[in-house]
Amino acid sequence: MLRKNSSSLSNGAVIMVAMRWIDRFIGIASTLVLARILVPEDFGIVAMASVVVGFADIIFDLGINVALIQRKDPSQAYYNTAWTLRIIQFTCVAAVLAILAPFAADYYKDVRVTAVVQVMAASVMVVGFENVGIINFQKELRFAEDAKFVLFKRLVSFFITIALTLILENYWGMVLGALFGRLAAVIRSYMVHPMRPWFGLSEWKEIFGVSQWILVKNISQFLDRRLHVFLVGGIATTGVTGGYTLATEIADIPGTDLLAPINRVLFPAFARARDNMRELTKLLVSAQAVQVMITFPTCVGFIMTAHEFVPVALGEKWIFIVPFIQILALSNIIQSISSSANYVLTVIGQIRLLALTSWIQIGVFVAGVVLLRTDLSPERIAQVRMAAIVLTFGVSYALLMRHVPGLTLAMLARGTGRPALACLAMVAALMALQSAIVAPLWMMLLLKVAVGGVVYCAVVLGLWRLAGRPDGAEAFFLSKLRRTPPPVVGAPNEVK
Repeated sequence: MLRKNSSSLSNGAVIMVAMRWIDRFIGIASTLVLARILVPEDFGIVAMASVVVGFADIIFDLGINVALIQRKDPSQAYYNTAWTLRIIQFTCVAAVLAILAPFAADYYKDVRVTAVVQVMAASVMVVGFENVGIINFQKELRFAEDAKFVLFKRLVSFFITIALTLILENYWGMVLGALFGRLAAVIRSYMVHPMRPWFGLSEWKEIFGVSQWILVKNISQFLDRRLHVFLVGGIATTGVTGGYTLATEIADIPGTDLLAPINRVLFPAFARARDNMRELTKLLVSAQAVQVMITFPTCVGFIMTAHEFVPVALGEKWIFIVPFIQILALSNIIQSISSSANYVLTVIGQIRLLALTSWIQIGVFVAGVVLLRTDLSPERIAQVRMAAIVLTFGVSYALLMRHVPGLTLAMLARGTGRPALACLAMVAALMALQSAIVAPLWMMLLLKVAVGGVVYCAVVLGLWRLAGRPDGAEAFFLSKLRRTPPPVVGAPNEVK
């Protein structure tokens, strides 16, 4: 049964990752086009408003999706309550944003932020009316349907945003594109799922019982992701803030576009296995091995190619964001390791501990900012954030091993050793290439990508063969290339 479930999950992950990469290709194309049409200041205005909108959204987040996924057999009344609570939630967010908009403009010292926040508030309220039945795609492991819906939202938003930006030639194209894209997604949600929820609050106590700690966790995780952008907006110009935000989006690609689809598959699977610690442990080890195999070289690749990628892909006007990308990508290497651990802590009911971990990291970051308050710059803020991530890295894993019997540090570390060594070899090869060849930026970018990919794959496979070809991420990916049933990834001999 475990092998069958693992095969189903791995196939679902492949579908989700493939569709997500198509989705990301559209997103990258959108970013490149927008970066060519607009200037850093345009991105800065949208970024400033987005931080305010995101924080207000998180404060009222009731964790409804998590509650629905975790509940085994929710009734229609449960869905009705969830849908009603979401509408209330997003309406409250919109109202608060309308009030906060002028104060946000005062903080950023840019009056244009007021109108942008107010329009974004309307976008938030629209999302609240999305069909709650869509969550069943994820809950019931219907990955293809889930991926198609996500892709639809991206495509509609892409075409509307690009069209409006070409017409308006300013940041309003991005803002209005998001609004109309979300409206189209809400309409589509009722076309692809038959559920027709209605207003009701009969199950609100149970949903809120699940959501209260999710709220604490979400606030902390939002602050972890966006507080540094908020601080940059307070000390830097609008243009620099826009560049820093774009650098954050680029550096986050491994987490948002590689880990997110895998975690979207794994979360309901973790939830189903929470009463079977052996299966849950195997899923965790499998997830981490596959995630690290992908995210390590991707993050290192961004660090090593940033000097070529930015001017070639975005244009010379964005060259100042290179150090931002490098520091932020290095931070994401560390965060990628603990991604699955956070989901497991959630499904086994330790959301409080997960929130505590995030708050510790925020506290370390804030302490660093306070200590360096007389010498702050956008680059220094990124460095302080990276230091906070490194210093608090082991906390979540210590908590995880305490609450998952049988899980050992050796089992978790085994999936990171070969990718880490292969990344070191890739760095050495790219440094040698940089010193040996002088070529145009576009050619050097292509050479670095090709050489880095070949060296990484060769070293990983070589080390895997030397280790006796154990079950692991390498076996998983090779099985996909050969279209054979994948083995259970991880350390099956250690999980009895």
